Amino acid sequence: MIQRTTSTRPRLLTATIVVAFALAASRWGTNIGISPFFISDGLIALAVAHLAAGRFTKGSEKRRRGPFATTPLFLAFLMYVVVRAVLSIGQAPTIDLLRDAIPFLYGGLALISGYALVRSDATVQQATARVLRWALTFHLVWVTAVSATGLQQGFAILGPIGNAPVFQIRPDIDVALVSIAAALSLRQVLLRRRVFWNLLAVACGLAVVFITTNTRAGQISLVVSLAVAYALTFAASHRSKGRQLFMVMAVPALLAAALLILPTTTAGQRIIVTLFPAASSGAEAELNAQGTQRARELTWQQVIEWTNAEPGRAVFGSGFGNNFLEQSGTLAYLEGTTYENVRSPHNWLVGTYARLGIIGTVLAASWLVSLGFYIYRRRQRIGESDLFAAASLIVVAITPVALLGVVLEAPFGAIPFFWAAGIVMASRRDASGGQLENSAYAALPTSMSRIIR
Repeated sequence: MIQRTTSTRPRLLTATIVVAFALAASRWGTNIGISPFFISDGLIALAVAHLAAGRFTKGSEKRRRGPFATTPLFLAFLMYVVVRAVLSIGQAPTIDLLRDAIPFLYGGLALISGYALVRSDATVQQATARVLRWALTFHLVWVTAVSATGLQQGFAILGPIGNAPVFQIRPDIDVALVSIAAALSLRQVLLRRRVFWNLLAVACGLAVVFITTNTRAGQISLVVSLAVAYALTFAASHRSKGRQLFMVMAVPALLAAALLILPTTTAGQRIIVTLFPAASSGAEAELNAQGTQRARELTWQQVIEWTNAEPGRAVFGSGFGNNFLEQSGTLAYLEGTTYENVRSPHNWLVGTYARLGIIGTVLAASWLVSLGFYIYRRRQRIGESDLFAAASLIVVAITPVALLGVVLEAPFGAIPFFWAAGIVMASRRDASGGQLENSAYAALPTSMSRIIR
């Protein structure tokens, strides 16, 4: 039998509720509050307080010890962010410093989720995965509904505490979250779990991404997420040769369908003209795509040149609180887009370079690459676990939009990304070691274990 948690142990991993809230409500939900403090910050504070109370309150069950769950590379990056933020005090108003530094400091959620994971058991992990799925399903439903009805601008019903109308679609992050939901649904289909409903979810995801939105970063996010979900499921199906054979045979058909359908959509035309400018037919959508891409490239180039202009700034960055877009003369390139009050160059690594210099950028880029290696090396274990698969897909889906949009600079992107990254890093030190989560059906035939699940 699957081991049950005792009443004194947490039933979800720490901060699951705030992450689920961010996944379900996205920008309009997490931005309830007064900038730079939002409702999501209050939920994080409650989660941390609950963790501390469970750890240190007298009479509570003694928590089992476990190895430190994160990596030295990430710790070095987070510590450098803290030091750079402290050294930035006094160079700009405190409110501006906090607005720029807090999204980086959400990285502390990776420490929390990793700590919680290595001390959890199978029941907690499975319950956490279910909550994440419910949140992503809710998000997929409302995004599909407002996209189909043309109500993407949402409803301004929260008054002064709502920095975004309820149910307003923010293309970059919302398409990334739709991509996660679609990828997890594809995984369920391949595992033959509730096939009809999960196929419907995949279809809704494809419709939202390629018909009702025009964000190329989001489209890349969907394609990559589906591919990773497929690869993880394939790796986890090593005991079911029939399933693997079916998945292999399905690849040519899927590729052929994509090649036929993609050029017929506005989204596909934007991707093609971005990759192959010579293929442009002069259509308005294609010209807009080229213009947007050119504006971002100019912004990235000038921000990098501005950062390189002073050796100290190039090495250590300009810090937090200053508006480097205005100082570098690039703000005008990004004005007039769907984004307002922009303080990011629409590329997290370029923004990191301006804020943290070479030191911070090398640490951040190296850490992102290491996350990809962790997912690849542990693909079989991740593919077998609902929680690890969800966390990996959150990281995979948000990364492309973070490199082409403003996502990790805000709570709606940074909170789920860093929390999920902590799960990915800690998966290599998971206290169950794959034993608890699968022990109930490890010795059963694949078909029977599927029925039990």
